[in-house]
Amino acid sequence: MRTQAMVHPEKGMTELAEVDLPQPGPGEVQVRTTMSAISVGTEGWMMNDVFSWIPTQFPCVPGYQRAGVVTELGEGVSDIALGSRVVATESIWPSPLTGQWGSHAALGNTPATEIFQIPDGVSDEDAAACVIAQVGWNAASRIVMDKGDWVLVYGDGLIGQFAAQAARGRGARVAIVGHRPERLEIAKRCSADVAINNNLTDVATEMAHHAPAGIRAVIDTTQNLDAQLEFSPLLQHGAGQVVYSGFTTGTHWGDMARLQQDEFTVHFVSGWTRPRMLATLDSFAAKTMSFTNLITHRAKPIDAPKLYDMINTKDEPFLGLLIDWRP
Repeated sequence: MRTQAMVHPEKGMTELAEVDLPQPGPGEVQVRTTMSAISVGTEGWMMNDVFSWIPTQFPCVPGYQRAGVVTELGEGVSDIALGSRVVATESIWPSPLTGQWGSHAALGNTPATEIFQIPDGVSDEDAAACVIAQVGWNAASRIVMDKGDWVLVYGDGLIGQFAAQAARGRGARVAIVGHRPERLEIAKRCSADVAINNNLTDVATEMAHHAPAGIRAVIDTTQNLDAQLEFSPLLQHGAGQVVYSGFTTGTHWGDMARLQQDEFTVHFVSGWTRPRMLATLDSFAAKTMSFTNLITHRAKPIDAPKLYDMINTKDEPFLGLLIDWRP
């Protein structure tokens, strides 16, 4: 069997290719993709082989999140129904391809343990971004808070937007800090109560206006020392909470001594788990989180390599990138 897939044939390059696909093996589920969402930061690093956790092996199929319909079941899979609408994460590819998670394909085989039923009322567009949305949900879930507390989110990208949505879903008031005007406008419409451009506005002054009683926690998706130095004075000594969320290509991006001196509670979050994926899908169903409202670019597979080119060149503003695999 042959199927279309996004392929990085070598570093920095992306193409739509016809690739071999075997029947699903034992414990695997074959899913025909309707939508897949690009995780801009991680996939950009993987494409350029600068992701510090996992070296990229070329040629490869990128991507770790897609929505689709179950078409075949491998041996031993009995609790997933043919025709089900599901989220699939990593997919498995035969040599010479490697699956650098491997989900941007029209058809793919995924371990049954990485299949998640899409609830009624959740669109394929939203479900296609479930993994990266789960990163934001996970970050917000770590905060000890009361309804009405202020949470400050650093970073106006997808993880920041989803973290802000998830915190608001828990009853927080949320301010997003970033420096991309177009993303901050989206944040004001879809994700946060306040959006602050810290290239133009002093964050402490702005937050003193909105939250004179102070902020309960910071979710930092930028992971750099400048951000830490900016938000640390806004948190109460001995009671402040910081959640570091997302990935970084470096190893040293904060002042651990300063965090200890301030006696902050610090969380480090990464990856996904089944309970968190299911909770994120429930948040989509409850309409407290949405990817659809964050999509700035959609492409059919033939044009999808241009989305990866845009990640490299940054020649126009973007946020949510969706590949539509429907005929």
